[in-house]
Amino acid sequence: PGEEKLFMAILDTARFEDVPEPPRGASALDLWLEGSALFRDRNYRGAIGPYAKALELEKKERKLERNYWYALIDNLGMAYGISGNLKDAKATFEYGISQDPQYPLFHYNMACTYAELNDKVNAMEQLTKAFELRANAIPGEKMPDPRKDDSFARFMKDPEFSALAERLAKSAQ
Repeated sequence: PGEEKLFMAILDTARFEDVPEPPRGASALDLWLEGSALFRDRNYRGAIGPYAKALELEKKERKLERNYWYALIDNLGMAYGISGNLKDAKATFEYGISQDPQYPLFHYNMACTYAELNDKVNAMEQLTKAFELRANAIPGEKMPDPRKDDSFARFMKDPEFSALAERLAKSAQ
């Protein structure tokens, strides 16, 4: 009986989660690196935990270098989207846009999210905005070609959308 009480006390302190807790004191950069390693290995679902925790820390106090912060938002949103969680993908890109509305890839990825939600009007609006802002991309970062993006495949037979995608892709060359 005495051991059972001790066992129950220990069990009460245990936490069971899908995502392991980062080491105490893990920085946003540590979590970003962990998430990025998983993301590079195409373990998108696994990358969500560290990326989401890094974003929580960044919301409290921004410490990541700007380009890492951009990658955090982009990769977390894409990881949610690829994993089928379009609600959280959209919320992530909305947050990114609220913090830096001039960064084009947030708008591009929001366009992808709208396309996955089968919302052509908003996808076109965000895609147009992304290409209008392309000069604000990180140096060396190229705008993706929407004609080749799987997210937009459903709309490529639509004359209005395909004309827009063609025009935008040519404008970025």
